[in-house]
Amino acid sequence: MREEKWLFFGLAVLLLLLIAAWRMAIILNEGAQVTLHRTTAAGHDDEGGNIRVTAGLLVAEIPERGESWSLRFAASHYDTEKQIAITKDGICQVSRNKQVITVFHAPTIVVRFKEREMEMKGGVKILAMLPRLKVRLETLKWHWETGQLIGGGKVKIEGERFSAIADGLEGDTTLQQISLVGNIHLTWDTESGDRK
Repeated sequence: MREEKWLFFGLAVLLLLLIAAWRMAIILNEGAQVTLHRTTAAGHDDEGGNIRVTAGLLVAEIPERGESWSLRFAASHYDTEKQIAITKDGICQVSRNKQVITVFHAPTIVVRFKEREMEMKGGVKILAMLPRLKVRLETLKWHWETGQLIGGGKVKIEGERFSAIADGLEGDTTLQQISLVGNIHLTWDTESGDRK
């Protein structure tokens, strides 16, 4: 019975340390903060500066753009010294003025807090709500201070009236623009619904 109390106490302390570490390490800029909203289990690795989290939500508010970036994940590993979080099965939802505009899904999402960037890997799927686009690519890197997007690997886009394949993608989330780069193949729908 006594051992169970110490185990419970130890897990509670680890959870509090985890929350404190995330809050201290994740300040984006004066107006934009990232906070950990929920975790279901946490633990330390043998190395003192590593924290494992199971099922969590990380939210970045960017008030000057009216944006909110919510990253849900099934599991995460956070290195407190390097300030890097590696999440598994992540879904990142972007809202602007409280309306969802884009949803990203990737098997692995790496958040580098010092560099202020998020890198999605392993087959990224993007669903853009407003222009109704579906995008698939191997990797996507977002630098949240500048808004710069860089997509690597073969890019496939499906729109309402077109589809495209390209070698890469570049964009700017601040300007809400993306450009295809490299060898680009574009197919337009005809009025009959056939692709040309």
